[in-house]
Amino acid sequence: MEHDPNIFRDSSQVIQEVEDQLDRILQKKFRDVDSELIERINREKEAARKRKEEIEREYDKEKTALTEYRSMVREFEEQRAGLLNEARDRFQKVLKFQSEIESLAKSTVDEIKRVNEIQERLEGLRTKTAERAAFLKNDLRERFGIVAEVMNEEPKPLDLDLDEELEKLRKIKELLTVESAAANLGRLGGLAAPEEELAALDAAAVKTGPDIPGIPELIAGPAPEEPAAAEPVPPAPEPVPQPEDDLTEEELVAWLESYRRTEPANGCGEVHYFQKGRTIVADPEKLLAAVDRTLEEGQRLSVKLDLTESPKDQFFIKQELINWQEGLRALFLRVVKMCEKSSWALPFYTEEILDPQILRRLLERLSMENWSNLEEFTGFSAAVAEIRRAFLARIEPRLPYLRALKRQVEED
Repeated sequence: MEHDPNIFRDSSQVIQEVEDQLDRILQKKFRDVDSELIERINREKEAARKRKEEIEREYDKEKTALTEYRSMVREFEEQRAGLLNEARDRFQKVLKFQSEIESLAKSTVDEIKRVNEIQERLEGLRTKTAERAAFLKNDLRERFGIVAEVMNEEPKPLDLDLDEELEKLRKIKELLTVESAAANLGRLGGLAAPEEELAALDAAAVKTGPDIPGIPELIAGPAPEEPAAAEPVPPAPEPVPQPEDDLTEEELVAWLESYRRTEPANGCGEVHYFQKGRTIVADPEKLLAAVDRTLEEGQRLSVKLDLTESPKDQFFIKQELINWQEGLRALFLRVVKMCEKSSWALPFYTEEILDPQILRRLLERLSMENWSNLEEFTGFSAAVAEIRRAFLARIEPRLPYLRALKRQVEED
């Protein structure tokens, strides 16, 4: 059997063509892979470029906010420095005025002494004049038989109440003491610890002007002659007070309101108290009402702070929160200070719930905590709420509480 050589030749051509097609297919796949890779790289480059632009925009935004914050802080520091300088200047004026008032007080005391000396000289002159007039009367009667009437008119006393004037000076001293202490605390700046502020107040109370002597010390020299003892006049009987058990709640409230007094608490609200003679009892209901108002405002600002995104607005809200906290701290500080000096007292009827020690603990929390921290504000509000619930439960019914408060105010 013969073989055709063309068969091998055709087969080789076919195989060659298949190999060429495979090569072309392989090359095409390589090109497709390269194209796909290039497209993927381009897409990732574009995504990276967009991400970079977004990051740059966020950076510019944060940088702008930081610039605004830096400008705001600089402005705040400038205002703070200006206020501190103004406070220092005014404090120097206070010291100057205090020195002038103390000097005037001393001069007033000296003048009162001189007035007393003049009165003594007038008394001596009146005595000499009376003796001379009696001598002339006798001489005229003996030598000429003339009976003359001698005027014996008592000199008109000076329209001057020394006790009242000295009491005015004492009030000026007390006012200077309080204002000087408040100015010292304001000059220190910041939130000082309550112990430091109490010590500053004590130091300011000790460092006062020259002591104003009493009337016995001013009026030196021989005492005037005592007039003849007159028949003693029996004192008028004092009105018999109505028994407390017979007073209604409305009458007790009206009686207490007649002795209610108020005074500013270092420029931060008012302190309410009852005063009869030397007895001063702080009103805890007014104190808790002031605390409630402050906490309501703090709660409103806390909600506003949580809803605010602007760093600048957040800063001002936090500052306002701290200002309310500082106002309540000044109110507590005033009450605690006066109670610890034994000048004031809180009602004995509720002392197991609200006394100076409890107020001091609250004062320490106000000094150490920061209300811009929601957890610390919430914790303080919860503590006050517990005290308020216990206090309201203790004074219900109100009639025994009002009777006990009246008895305490009447103590002297």
